[in-house]
Amino acid sequence: MTVRLLIATLLAAAALPVAGAAAATKTIRVTSVTVSMSIHDVKPKGASKGDTITYRDKLVNAAAQFGRKKGAVVGSDSGKMTFTSAHAAVFHGKAILPGGTLILSGAVYSTPAGLVVPVIGGTGVYADMHGTLTVGKGKDNVPNTYRLTAAAGPVA
Repeated sequence: MTVRLLIATLLAAAALPVAGAAAATKTIRVTSVTVSMSIHDVKPKGASKGDTITYRDKLVNAAAQFGRKKGAVVGSDSGKMTFTSAHAAVFHGKAILPGGTLILSGAVYSTPAGLVVPVIGGTGVYADMHGTLTVGKGKDNVPNTYRLTAAAGPVA
């Protein structure tokens, strides 16, 4: 009887749908408008290990999203970039957007599109998200593109 029960259990398990995680992606495009910026330059002058830049910005819709029109203020961000050498840095900060917060943390790298910062998690609707923030070129009004991925849960 035990062998029949084991075989029946294995056959029943084989007939069940396989659960897997489908990835949900989201792209958010905002313009970062500088509210304040503080630069701490240690010797030697210019970009070098130990230099820091602390930011605070308001985030404005680059296109209609979040149920708001293009140009509407939709959040804020803040953080600190610390140079680990003349050509390398790490960033730690957050972006507050409708529905939650994104956590930004890790090594910053440069691409032709701009600086890329890791997004390692969040809160609210962004709780399971990770990805990147690309900070475009500019000074006080800078395009920011968040490319986020989240596990969507089991799929039958």
